[in-house]
Amino acid sequence: MKKRLLILVSVLCLVFLAACNNSDSEKSTDNKNADGQVVITIWDYLAPDSSSDEEQKALIKQYESENPNIKFERTYIPFADLKTKLLQGIAGNSLPDIVVIDNPDHQSFIEAGVFADITKEVEEWGQADKYYPGAMDSAKLEGKYYGIPNNSNALAIYYNKKMFEQASITKTPQNWDEFAETAKKLTDGDVKGFAMAGKKSEESTFQFLPYIWQSGADLDSFDSSEAKKALKLIQNLVNEGSLSKNMINWDQSDVLVQFQTQKAAMMENGPWQIPILEKDSPDLDWGVFLMPQDKNAASVLGGENWAITADSENKKEAWDFLKWTQKPDILGPMHELGGRLPSREDLGSDSQYIWQKDENVSVFMEQLKSAKPRAYGTKYPEISSNVQEAIQRAITGEEVDKVMDDAAKKIEPLLP
Repeated sequence: MKKRLLILVSVLCLVFLAACNNSDSEKSTDNKNADGQVVITIWDYLAPDSSSDEEQKALIKQYESENPNIKFERTYIPFADLKTKLLQGIAGNSLPDIVVIDNPDHQSFIEAGVFADITKEVEEWGQADKYYPGAMDSAKLEGKYYGIPNNSNALAIYYNKKMFEQASITKTPQNWDEFAETAKKLTDGDVKGFAMAGKKSEESTFQFLPYIWQSGADLDSFDSSEAKKALKLIQNLVNEGSLSKNMINWDQSDVLVQFQTQKAAMMENGPWQIPILEKDSPDLDWGVFLMPQDKNAASVLGGENWAITADSENKKEAWDFLKWTQKPDILGPMHELGGRLPSREDLGSDSQYIWQKDENVSVFMEQLKSAKPRAYGTKYPEISSNVQEAIQRAITGEEVDKVMDDAAKKIEPLLP
């Protein structure tokens, strides 16, 4: 009897081990295509035909050529849809291996369980101290790493030099009063003095926050007289005709079109637009200047992070790729192609690259010194939604005081 039981147990163990081995084998096979390559899936919101899209394509192409055992499947998802897609991916167990995430959204999706803890990998890599602290901190939660920075950027003001000359404007505005007056002088019928994004998406919050900080306020004082002054500045530009009411439908790409077609003499935008202007608008005479200030000088820190999803079956291969993208001899030329600024301090100070040599790009490097992160914790996406709603309401004619009082009541409980 005992002998039979031992045989039965042995057989069951063998069956169990075989099943496990088959499962592992099938899992391994599922991660490879017919050519035996490991397939790494990527989701990003880098718009087709943009300079950042060109950088992403170039990165993937070069890595595949150097690593023929790897094949990428990249999916573009519009910026406004990515968050919803990630949440749906969690529910449906259909997330990719790698996500390019806007850095202020990173922490909220860490909390939601989307991204893998790669603390061990980052510490063994030993490069974290090479980065601007704010950029690296955006990929962390409670002292653990859930990604690494891809790039950094800030907003500044582009201007049409010919329009400035025609309006007899000899210097760029330094403060809010000068800025409003300059925008008014540059406005002529359908041609507006200024363009900025106000669409109900993160791009709207991104473009408005600098004015809040310039006023001396912050999101924890959204109903203060200083913060209200910031939104009144934008509302007054619209009311005076210097800024189109259609700005509530514009993202940053739409703003670029207004500037390229000379429907706007100035625009608020980032360094990623520089390669597009140079390529598509070679006859446009333009420059860049620092954002005007009120009580303070301020811009907003932007950029994307790389993250590996918690359920990825290709974590090692995905991490090998992420490390490779951060090599200075890879990152430098690629960021030049993409019109983006490095998150690595050592690379940012390298004189061989465009951000130190080009007079317009160097303005953005200078602007980074006063750029603040959107460091408002894991509830930031909801906070941002309330800011967007306030902008929409004010631009469509509602009283700024009431709009911001209402928004402050919703924002305050969400702050860390």
